[in-house]
Amino acid sequence: MKSDAKINILVFNPGSSSVKYRLIEMPGEKDLIFGEAERVGIKTQGASFITHIVLGEKRIIKADMPDHSTAFKSIMDVIAADAEKDSRLKIGAIAHRFVHPGNLYDKTTRLEDSDLKKLKTTFDLAPIHNPVSHSFMEMCRDYSKEIPQYAVFDTAFHAQIPPENYTYALPAKLAKEYGIRRVGFHGISHKFVTGEACRFLKREYPLQKIISCHLGTGGASLCAVKDGHSINNTMGLTPLEGLIMNTRSGDIDTAVLFRLIESEDLTLKQADEILNKKSGVLGIFGSSSDLRDAVKQMEHDKNAAFAFNMFIRRIKKYIGFYSLLLKKADILIFTDSLGVAVPLVREKICEEMEVFGFKIDKKKNNSYESGIMDISSEKSEARILVLPTNEEIMIAREAYGAHK
Repeated sequence: MKSDAKINILVFNPGSSSVKYRLIEMPGEKDLIFGEAERVGIKTQGASFITHIVLGEKRIIKADMPDHSTAFKSIMDVIAADAEKDSRLKIGAIAHRFVHPGNLYDKTTRLEDSDLKKLKTTFDLAPIHNPVSHSFMEMCRDYSKEIPQYAVFDTAFHAQIPPENYTYALPAKLAKEYGIRRVGFHGISHKFVTGEACRFLKREYPLQKIISCHLGTGGASLCAVKDGHSINNTMGLTPLEGLIMNTRSGDIDTAVLFRLIESEDLTLKQADEILNKKSGVLGIFGSSSDLRDAVKQMEHDKNAAFAFNMFIRRIKKYIGFYSLLLKKADILIFTDSLGVAVPLVREKICEEMEVFGFKIDKKKNNSYESGIMDISSEKSEARILVLPTNEEIMIAREAYGAHK
């Protein structure tokens, strides 16, 4: 393919309870189709639906999506119908975000059947995301063997985390033998928003010390960035470590797991299910795994308020730690679903954080509507930004580079 040849790349970015998809004309990065299937395969108080935008025209499509396979079929049916009406929407390649490839891959890879077999061995490393992403790769292969597929890995941005930050205090021989170390995730998102923040503020990326808060309705993580790369991430060997998430426990005393296994006579699979799929916001709130539902019911539901406050407290703890690690940050970023759409989350996280240089302007914060916005108070030492992530553009760039 010529270096400037145009190609439409369909990007799939499935989350634990959502599927973002986007058809992008490369290399011009022109949006043709983009959308998101929400509330997929989870218990919430609202029905699942697809927000689908084709050439600027928005539609809301109600669809029963009890699992990701039905979400995939619904999405592809809609795109195929669009392509029949307009040949400009033909898919030329497909790109996937893959959370945790272990030590198998360290760069974007064109997928063959042999790669699918290798990646199938990584499910235990990211039990919520890897199986879902792999299923999309298989479904896309079955959909069309003629369309090339690419995997873009979420761990690359964290490759330069220093040993003192990625090493667990385990016997060194065991850690080395089994590759046990902090890996870090949401790298595609953290790389995108930190770069965009510096462009917005007209600052040199390598000179800025940044804390990036990727707060999604599924996964969530914080990243400390210095010298243009990640130096720490709240997630560890797997995405389970760190913040409280929709169904993940986040940080927990390992002895709790031992006690549960012994007391409840659990298998390892059952114990894993509890920590990854039955804990977090769902475990505390009970009625829903979506923090947005908890926010709506906080005034009259003590469990909702408790879940919200625990969620905020854990984030504040890590912002404090990363502020010390960076010797004060220059920029604090809020991104992804909760970070962008819920002003109360940003307000409560920044509350009483002046000691670390963060002071929010409540009026600006509550008036945010879209795009990139500085919500810092004039008295804030660091800039505080709301900045929607764009993982799909980063994924398309990676896939296009590999396709050329």
